[in-house]
Amino acid sequence: MKITYKFDEDELYSFNMFRATRKNAGTVPSAIMIACASLAAMLVIGYMCRMPAYIYIIFVAMAAAVFGFIMWFLRSRMKRSVKVMLYRQRKEDLMPQTTITLEDDYFEVYTVTRTSEINYTSVERIEKTKQFLYLELDQNGEIGIPIRAFDNDQQMDDFLREFIEKTPKAVHAGLGYLMKNEHA
Repeated sequence: MKITYKFDEDELYSFNMFRATRKNAGTVPSAIMIACASLAAMLVIGYMCRMPAYIYIIFVAMAAAVFGFIMWFLRSRMKRSVKVMLYRQRKEDLMPQTTITLEDDYFEVYTVTRTSEINYTSVERIEKTKQFLYLELDQNGEIGIPIRAFDNDQQMDDFLREFIEKTPKAVHAGLGYLMKNEHA
């Protein structure tokens, strides 16, 4: 089976956000820790100054706002980084047409500048979101396949079934529906 696609700017942004929040495991926990530390500091100050009880509710809301701001800031920085990359480099270099071909012992990822043969055993996780199929590889690699690359849901399901059959060690997050359909 062969799938061909090319990222657009929004997909490149979404893919990089996935990498920032999932592959860089410290991003979201760091935001939570900063929000909790700011809440703790505000609570200690409130206690020492003997502030009324309703102020503590405001402090909790402020800590939630700090977390929201950090996540918003991360997203806006990522969008800006993608725009800067697109401005500085040719779009063809950043978003080349990609073809993935499933072979018996490996899958091939082909672009104009590079061809990679990747063993199925290198796949550590397969995840499906609204926009992408993510193939997380060992050695911190990942491949994002836009859902729109498939002609229809049946083609995507067939691709996933064939892929899952060849990746016994992979974690198939959220893909249980494929296994249920097979046994029905």
